[in-house]
Amino acid sequence: MNCNPFTLGHRYLIEYAAGCVERLYVFVVEEDRSIFPFADRIELVRKGTSDLKNVTVLPSGKFIISSLTFEGYFNKSQLQESTVDPSMDVELFGKEIAPALGITVRFAGEEPLDKVTRQYNETMARILPKYGVEFRVIPRKETEGGVISASRVRMLLEEGDMEGVSKLVPSTTIKYLQGKRLNGNLT
Repeated sequence: MNCNPFTLGHRYLIEYAAGCVERLYVFVVEEDRSIFPFADRIELVRKGTSDLKNVTVLPSGKFIISSLTFEGYFNKSQLQESTVDPSMDVELFGKEIAPALGITVRFAGEEPLDKVTRQYNETMARILPKYGVEFRVIPRKETEGGVISASRVRMLLEEGDMEGVSKLVPSTTIKYLQGKRLNGNLT
């Protein structure tokens, strides 16, 4: 997950997946190419899931959705009409990361909005079973007629609509965002 920032949609996906497995690892994209810095994003995920005892939040490192393994992820807005190839990223996960951590299931939220992320999901569905890793897609949480997404939260932040934002993020994220606004670090 990128969690740029952490939303109630992310929380829902984590809760759902945690209910399906004994131990859930949540990898937060470590590369600092998002609006919110990695250190803040991983902390928001850790705080926002601290009550889920079977969840471990980890940095993604250089081999899960990074510029080395899937550069297109960081240029999504320019690639919405393109075909991307995230197979190196998925192959590394299936061949190296999953066995090292005993991962037998990988979860992802369905992707109705972003074509690049949807292609990533399709690639995981195709490749991961070769490595004994089941791939499961979780329907996204919706509110007020649309899926909860970090991009929707960022749009509301740009508009200054903190009331709208507060409906889409957990209290830990809203506290963080309010602190940023008070310090003048948020539009």
